[in-house]
Amino acid sequence: MEELARYTTTYGKVNSSILSLSIRASAISLAAAASANATLADWEDAVNAGAQPASVLFATINGTAPMVFNVGELSGPRSFEFIVNAGDGGMSSALMGNQFANGGQGLKFEQWQDSGLMGITNFTVIDLTAETATPLFAETHVVFTSDNVDTNLYINGTKVFTFFNYPLLAFGDQGIAAAYNGSVFFDALDGDILGFASYDLALSDAEVAAHSAAFAAVPEPSTLGIAAVAGMGLLARRRRQRI
Repeated sequence: MEELARYTTTYGKVNSSILSLSIRASAISLAAAASANATLADWEDAVNAGAQPASVLFATINGTAPMVFNVGELSGPRSFEFIVNAGDGGMSSALMGNQFANGGQGLKFEQWQDSGLMGITNFTVIDLTAETATPLFAETHVVFTSDNVDTNLYINGTKVFTFFNYPLLAFGDQGIAAAYNGSVFFDALDGDILGFASYDLALSDAEVAAHSAAFAAVPEPSTLGIAAVAGMGLLARRRRQRI
């Protein structure tokens, strides 16, 4: 009987420890989810509060299910803004593009051929490669802006490369999370576009930085605390129901 009592007590301690670890892990997971949702919402607010976008897509588009999306009837200066999280699968991958129409241009998350670098492709003309490593497996704010002469590339609010004498050309229907050729998609993204906006103007350095800062903002501690407490309460309630 004493041996059984010791076993029961020990088992209870172990079980409580496992429950405690489970609660902590779930609370951290819920807090992280709250953080990601908050930063996307903050970025969307910044997009809507600043220069009027020509078009927005506040949805997750995966490279396994890309879509055709009208980015606006743009002319002259323009900008394209993305929140992206993707890998380097495939020989080349596009954030957006249309091979044979509406500018005949693709914005490359990774330029051909397995370069590990970002770029722009003017289809049937030239592949332009930036001296900028593709930001892999992380939620990243990416912006291409053009004054109708040159194109600037920004990563997380910082200007990292300029394509001199190559402006942005895309307008109207474009493939999103892949390039489109009028019938099929190709150069599919190995991951997700979490948000997109286009503009009929060149965003300034300050505007790009402000949008990036909004996305990178960390939610108030109270937000994370509420998420953690909610997770702990839910798990504790389920634990009580099993006993």
